[in-house]
Amino acid sequence: MANKHPSVSLRTILDSYSDPTDLEVYRAARAYRKAGLSLIPISADLSKRPAFKLLPRIQLENATGSRASWKVFCERHPTGEELGNWYTGSGGLIEYGIAILAGSISGNLEILDLDNWTVAKAFSEKIKERSPGLMTRLVRVKTPRPGLHCYYRCEEISGNQKLARVKDPESLEGSPRPKTVIEIKGEGGYCLAPPSPRRCHPKERCYRFVGKLDFTGIPTITPEERTSLIETARSFDTWESHKPASSPRRTALVRVHSGATTAERPGDDFNVRAEWAKILEPHGWQFVSEQTDKSCTWCRPDKEDGVSATTNFYQNDLLHVFSSNADPFEAEKSYSKFYAYTLLNHGGDFKSAASELRKQGYGAQPRRSHRSRKAAWLEEYR
Repeated sequence: MANKHPSVSLRTILDSYSDPTDLEVYRAARAYRKAGLSLIPISADLSKRPAFKLLPRIQLENATGSRASWKVFCERHPTGEELGNWYTGSGGLIEYGIAILAGSISGNLEILDLDNWTVAKAFSEKIKERSPGLMTRLVRVKTPRPGLHCYYRCEEISGNQKLARVKDPESLEGSPRPKTVIEIKGEGGYCLAPPSPRRCHPKERCYRFVGKLDFTGIPTITPEERTSLIETARSFDTWESHKPASSPRRTALVRVHSGATTAERPGDDFNVRAEWAKILEPHGWQFVSEQTDKSCTWCRPDKEDGVSATTNFYQNDLLHVFSSNADPFEAEKSYSKFYAYTLLNHGGDFKSAASELRKQGYGAQPRRSHRSRKAAWLEEYR
């Protein structure tokens, strides 16, 4: 196809994610196809939807008529002529972006989709400990949310699957619903990709590569490495603990005095009023950062940097430990404030911990009789 803009100097794929020209999108699409990837055009209308008006039409089963479908490209790659029509047929206007299709059509491609940057950072740290060097080998894309997409090929792949869900912080109290934070896009899945124009995403931001790899260099990993990725992703699933119980749970008793509500048991009160910093920092834990969703990241004792645990992940007010070297905590487990305090200060003796916390003023305090109050008053003023 003739170059309609002979004077335009094209940037590399890695450099052209921000405000790409139509020719740069077209050149990237051709390079991806040459690298064995199937792809489809995405409308630059803030919808993230395929550009259906450009797609082939398929005959409807058991009915007359047809409809446009991107599924055609799960079975074949777009032709050079189709790419030209999608990305150079608008006279220099950038109307369409790119989405990469996963699955066997793209050489057994899978895409690990991490919903937000808090999850992405914690996941990267866990993989760094479990499989050093694996994350930097993957083709990584920072999404507009921001989140992270990780691209790899493997002889063993699956269809689309949800790996980690949490309680949606926007769900109503008493009616929790799950929110997916890590999933796989496999057979029948796709992800938007650079260098798509900003208006392909509702946030009007670009997808951008992380590191020095683009889609012409997607690695093939071993089944064991893929298992490491999937098992680590599943460790972030906390939804099971938020499912409604089959029978009503006993709720903590409370007392109301002078307008203040206090949990009856010291441990329950401690869970409500204590601060994670005052629990962890005396034992050598270092605060790393606070994210926009109010979750915090922490580095374990005897380590200079990195993320070893999170607190308040998706507003659950729990400590979730990633590291296997964070004694007395176990890796891949979550702890309440009272549980963490008991392990750190009382060797796991909950009765001793509760007794000490009651002395510190946690929980409903024993009410003294009128006679004992009078005796205390006489003693004070004797």
